[in-house]
Amino acid sequence: MKKHTLLGPIQNNSGFITADFIFSFGLILGIALFIFGLTFSLATIEVGQYIVWSTARNYSAANETEETGKQGAQKKFKNLSAQFPSLTGNGSSSNPWFELLESDLLIGDLSELDSQFKSELTSDDIRNKNRQPWVGASTKIKLKLFAELKIPYLGKVAEDESAFEFPIRAFILRHPSQSECRDFFYKYRYQKGIKKLEKDTIASDQLESTETMTNGFGEDNGC
Repeated sequence: MKKHTLLGPIQNNSGFITADFIFSFGLILGIALFIFGLTFSLATIEVGQYIVWSTARNYSAANETEETGKQGAQKKFKNLSAQFPSLTGNGSSSNPWFELLESDLLIGDLSELDSQFKSELTSDDIRNKNRQPWVGASTKIKLKLFAELKIPYLGKVAEDESAFEFPIRAFILRHPSQSECRDFFYKYRYQKGIKKLEKDTIASDQLESTETMTNGFGEDNGC
């Protein structure tokens, strides 16, 4: 005699197709949001790089004093970032997608001002600092869009929001003002110039004769 159970096996599997579709659609939507956030963030970084480079270029121009050049560079950064409020977070909503703030801006010798960059310099970089000065501008861009992005079924991209803070730096040698140029050639050329550059390659007796030759005032120095 054949027995029948109260709840027999399910013969209809059509409901599983609906569940698979919803799961796949949610996963694809999450990946699409991730790709959109990535491409938009890369475009924003390019804009931020241009703003920082323009700031460094403004600082590199010869001015009356170094402080005057720094003030002009800060003004340049403020004006440019104000033109892209949605991309920099300056003047936009209370919860912007990106932040490129003036409070993080550093202008000058980044090997001294930027602690993160200073820690990344090697001994050779420090030794050759006189030949390759690390002068320019630096700031941080914060990708708040990624820090708050949540993928369906997976959750937040990262719990640590500081993982989406990246430095943006631009190095451009600064042109000295006329007064700085004359002070260097007529007062400090040997001590701050030749002696620092050639102390490892010129003997002490040659340095003394070089100091005597370079303290003159008659040569054309271009100032």
